[in-house]
Parts: sequence; C-alpha cells; structure tokens
Amino acid sequence: MRNICWLMKNPVKTVSIVLICCLTGCRSGPGDGEIVARVGDAVLTREALARFMTWEGLKPYQENVYVERWINRELLYQEARKKKLDQNDELRWELELIEKEWMIHRLLEHTYREKIQITENEVRTYYDENQEQFRIEEDEVRAFHILTRDRSEANLARQEITAGRQFEEVARERSIGMFRNKGGDMGYVRRGDIIPELSRVLFALSEGALSNVIRSDYGFHLIKAVKKRRQGDIKDLGDVRDDIIQRLRVSRERAVYYDLLFQLQNQTKVEVEIPGAGTALDDTAEYSPRQPF
Repeated sequence: MRNICWLMKNPVKTVSIVLICCLTGCRSGPGDGEIVARVGDAVLTREALARFMTWEGLKPYQENVYVERWINRELLYQEARKKKLDQNDELRWELELIEKEWMIHRLLEHTYREKIQITENEVRTYYDENQEQFRIEEDEVRAFHILTRDRSEANLARQEITAGRQFEEVARERSIGMFRNKGGDMGYVRRGDIIPELSRVLFALSEGALSNVIRSDYGFHLIKAVKKRRQGDIKDLGDVRDDIIQRLRVSRERAVYYDLLFQLQNQTKVEVEIPGAGTALDDTAEYSPRQPF
C-alpha cells in the first residue's frame, strides 16, 4: 500500500497543490514532454515533476517520493471527481479562498523583493550591536552522525571516511538515521540533546575528529565533531547571518505591509456596513507575510 501519511498530515497543502495543478496545467497531455507516470488519463511529465519537486523542496534523488505523492493525489482527486465533489458549492468556495490566499502571498513576496534589501553592512551592524543575543549558554558541538544496523556496516563507513571519502556521501548511502538526507548533519547539539553514549564521545573529541564505532540500543554509530562552541562564547557572524537577515526582514516586512495597505486603501473605495468594524489597517487583522494559510 502506498504511503498516504503525508497527505493526511498536510491536507491544506494537498488541496493547494491540486488547485495549483489545475491553474497551471500540470496534468499535461502526452504532447507536453516525457511522461514519467500515468493514472487513468492523467499524466505526470518530466517538466512538471521537476517544477513541483522544487516547489516542495525535494532533492533530485527523491523523485520516487514525489511520484508516489502525485499518484496518491491523482487517485484521490479522480475519485472525488467521480463522486461529483467538484460540483459542490462549499468546495468551490474553499478553493476560491485558497486561490486568493496564494495570490496575496505572491503579491507580498513580490513587494518585499522590490522594497527590501538587506546589506552586509546592516547585518554586521546588527551583529556588533546585539552581541549578547548570540552568546552561547551551554557547551555545544556541530556534529555529523551515521547510524547503522550492524557493526560491519559501521566499520565499512568509517574506513571509507578515513580513506578520504566525504562524510556526507557516506551518510547518505549507508546511514539509517534521521539525518541521512542531510548528509548526517545534526547541526549544533548540547550534551542533553543526544543519548549519553554519543554525548560522552562527542564532547571528548577534538574539532574535526571522527569517533570509533559506538554501540547503543539503537544500533552502531559514527559521530564527527565539526566545530565546538564553549559556554560564554559569542557565535560567529557566519553562523548567525541567516538569523540576522530574517530578523531584519521581518521588521521591515511589517512596515512595508502596512505601507502597501495604506496605499491601497487610499486608492480604492472601501465601504464597511458593520458598525464598529475595523479598517484595513487594524492591527488585529494583520495578514501574516510568511504564512499564507
């Protein structure tokens, strides 16, 4: 049976994808390119596959994941059409709302790109003026991790890494751990974030060092200490640059958002028939620029 957990956990996004498919013509015909999957009369082309994998943030090696999702969606979509659910007024209303939300989302993204530019000098100034925000509260290590079912597989992985193969490549190929698709990159971890068997070894390693094979109840592990940060240290600018840019953008997006609403309100006739109803600039009705749903 095909895995439908993603559909169940993401109903809004699933509906959004169906709507976008209809609007953009992703259910293309045989003449639109190489066909990679077919459900009834519906086809998935290579071009559509690449476009929607990018939209969902999937990597090239995850093609099978998306194709399975597409088949699941198409099976459910076609069943809904058979039951004439597409003729349901409530569904049409819901799809109209979703379309509006996505168009608003795109408008805001377009406006922010035009209006907001974060310079390296602004990032550096924020970093220099807010050092305390980036102080390390507890020792932590940037760690890479591989988990295998048996010792022989872990030994083989270690041999490949010590022979010069990239840790990330070996992790993607041999690890069964949750960080496999990230090349084993766990990010920065503190002592209590991981099991004691790994924590004891990781925090004893020097920067750049690779552990021997470690056994636990979960299997056999390899762990690498990439970079260490001590309690009280200030995080490097390179480690927090993206976070600073995000903070600056959020602050400016709010101002741009209200400027846009003010401009539109002055350009358009707006009438409110409900006594006491808020205006378009009411803080309680703010539209989130980062979350379209």
